[in-house]
Amino acid sequence: MSFISLTFVVFFFIFVIAYHAVGRLRSRAVSTQRIILLAASFVFYAFADVRFVPFLLYIIAVSYLVGLFCKNRIALALFIIADLAPLLFCKYGPHFLHAHQFFPLGLSFFTFLSVSYVADVYTKKILPERNLLTVALFVSFFPVISSGPIQRAGNLMPQLNQIHRFEYDSATDGMKLFAWGMFKKLCIADRIAAYVNYVYGNAGGQYAPALLLATVLYSFQIYCDFSGYSDMAIGVARYLGFDAGKNFDHPYLSESTGEFWRRWHISLSSWLRDYVYIPIGGSRVALPRIYVNLMITFLVSGIWHGSTWNFVIWGALHGLYQCVGRATKTLQEKLRIPVVIRIIVTFCLVTFAWIFFRAETPQDAGTVIKGITGLPQSAGQFFALRGTLGVKEAVRAVFALDDVKFVGFSGMAMSLFVILILCCVEIITNHKNGLELIRSKSAVFRWMLYILFITLFCLSFESGMSSNFIYNNF
Repeated sequence: MSFISLTFVVFFFIFVIAYHAVGRLRSRAVSTQRIILLAASFVFYAFADVRFVPFLLYIIAVSYLVGLFCKNRIALALFIIADLAPLLFCKYGPHFLHAHQFFPLGLSFFTFLSVSYVADVYTKKILPERNLLTVALFVSFFPVISSGPIQRAGNLMPQLNQIHRFEYDSATDGMKLFAWGMFKKLCIADRIAAYVNYVYGNAGGQYAPALLLATVLYSFQIYCDFSGYSDMAIGVARYLGFDAGKNFDHPYLSESTGEFWRRWHISLSSWLRDYVYIPIGGSRVALPRIYVNLMITFLVSGIWHGSTWNFVIWGALHGLYQCVGRATKTLQEKLRIPVVIRIIVTFCLVTFAWIFFRAETPQDAGTVIKGITGLPQSAGQFFALRGTLGVKEAVRAVFALDDVKFVGFSGMAMSLFVILILCCVEIITNHKNGLELIRSKSAVFRWMLYILFITLFCLSFESGMSSNFIYNNF
């Protein structure tokens, strides 16, 4: 069930009424709310495909058995293998067996959630949960089940044992987060997707400016698509009274790739740090081994995203970035590179790596990179086209405008305009809590802002552009 659908609106409306109604009961309010939440979570998940439900039940069963039988390293290893088995089989089995892929929605996310629970129970960071209902709710919590943020038991489980009554501030904050996430998805990510898909789908026949523009725009597409989903998921949880954490923190304002990964997909980055990087030695070993640990961690990140070599290369690139950044840290401090330059360089490095993430194969990525390197020759190509077609048509040709629906001078201008709005918002709210910032303003200012937002949404939204969330594929 997609957040952006009439089905979800009806589902959530009915659920919220029932959920908050029982929250007002004087007795058994907690247990009744938990039952309603669990039922809603399974309904939400089953809407994607009822065949996915057994996978969810399996992970719930494995997680619950941890509290009963995870007493030593052998048991820990067996539970982790059992946890990962469906994910490994569904994601990588078809690739090696040359079979049709059947991949349950959210399997990567709730599997990693379960693995963290197994590890935390074993290391005694948390006590094992003996209540099956709590474990089932933890694994299946519907706001975050399909694409995260990946929850930790220490944060979510205590909240599942509390009564959640309607609170105006939580509800309005949740609605604001949801609206902002929907804007990023529908008015930025989906507008860009049409152009990026066309250019990357025909990379061999494109001019360098079109390839470069599509590559830069993809950086914004994937950010607005995934952070938009995360904002909606966190907003739904906030409306219900839950704190689902933070998954993005202005990542394109990072001054290094190390900082980028502390701001991008925070729940996965912290998961990899706590359950891969630190267990294999982290930074507590000799410098050469630290570099090996960094490479291993980011290769795991790449493999988690997909079974093809382009994802491995993407992960290896980010691992290399971390190693080089660590090796040159002292030199960078001595050079005192301006903040703006560091941000631009980091964005360029990340954007280059996204080429491998977006391309279907390493060969396709090579085609895009080779095409972009022809940028110096594009000036001559442009002048040649201008002489035969005129300036306007030459611009259309080199940037592949009007070759795909929704894209033309006006369509691209609107896309760039909303991206500019996004950049302004990101800069204004960097290192700040956006919700608190809005709440601190007067009612008149807030409503002027809401009206402006609604107007911008109506102007920039194009019906028929909506697509699936990118991270539903992972």
